[in-house]
Order: sequence, then structure tokens, then C-alpha cells
Amino acid sequence: MTGDRVPARPPAAGLPRRELLLTAAAELFLRNPYDLVTVEMICAKAGISGPGLYRHFRNKQALLIAVVEAPLEYLQEFARAVTEAESDPRAAMRTMVEFHVGSVVSAPPTTLIFLKNELAFPEADRRRIRRAMNLYAEEWISVVSPLRPDLSEPEVRVLTQAVFSMLNSVATLNRGLDGQTLVKTMSTAALHALLSPPAD
Repeated sequence: MTGDRVPARPPAAGLPRRELLLTAAAELFLRNPYDLVTVEMICAKAGISGPGLYRHFRNKQALLIAVVEAPLEYLQEFARAVTEAESDPRAAMRTMVEFHVGSVVSAPPTTLIFLKNELAFPEADRRRIRRAMNLYAEEWISVVSPLRPDLSEPEVRVLTQAVFSMLNSVATLNRGLDGQTLVKTMSTAALHALLSPPAD
């Protein structure tokens, strides 16, 4: 995709311009390598003039960092709150899975954006985001482990990462399903994978 093929669109009513830029950039960074995404493409997709980006972000790289970091922090905070508040690990797992799937359906997954564009991040930011991703995974692992005594700790970690990959891939599929059906379908698949031991 090239810059002249990104249609400009009027800003959505009531949505702050910073959020418009983050949404547009997330979609572009998911579908295109960092170097092929220009400020002009992002602003055109967001329906904002070129100079408007610099009122909210220092440059394209700062925008990329914000696209990944803020949603990841939100996911981690949500998972931590669930694990602290919910005494039933099975109920906690269901809540965390459904929230994660919902976030992927409603916006491009930050993990895929990060992995696709990891080399564009400064080293300090890359380490910080990797650490946040690991902390988020640890929240899931802490819930899955007691529910799967048949698995060793390394097996739980591999299983959890595999489920993450499955759920995050939804954003790149040509699905043709409404959001509610997609959340239900993928949540059911994830919970089956995480919680069901293999049949003898």
C-alpha cells in the first residue's frame, strides 16, 4: 500500500485527534512495515492535516511506541485486577480470555504490531515493552497453572503463548463474522485449549 492509496476521511465526531492518530497508525503498522508507513499516510487515514500529528507526538517513532505501549499496559492492568479480585481461577481465566479476544476484535493487537516492527523501536523502549508483555503472560500463567496440574511449568508457558498467537491472529483474518460471534468462537477455542487435558 502506498501513501496515495490511503483515502482521507473526516475525523469521527467527538473522538480526540490523538485517538484518531493512534487508531489509524495501528491499522497501518499492522498491515505495513514501519519504513513504508509515512506520516502523510497516517494523517490521511485519520483525516487530519500533516502538521496535526506533531501536536500530539514528537515523530512517527513516538507514535509507534504509543500505539503499542498504552493498550498493552491496559491489558496487563486488567488481567492483574481480575487475578486479584476473582477467587475462582476458572472464572478468572474466562474473563481474561474474553477481554483479550474483545480487544483484538476491536483494535489491531499490539503484540503483532510490536513483533512486525520491533527493529524500529529504540533499545530501551523495546526492552520495556518486552518486559510488559512478559508480565501480562505471567498473569495468565498464574491462572492456568493450578487448573492444569497435568502440565509442567514450561508446558503451561508454551500453551499460553500458543493461545496468545491464535487469538492475536484473528486481526489478520478475513473473517466475515460479527464481533460478538467472533468473540464467542475464539473464547471457546482458547478456553478449551487452556483448560481441557487431552483425552486418554
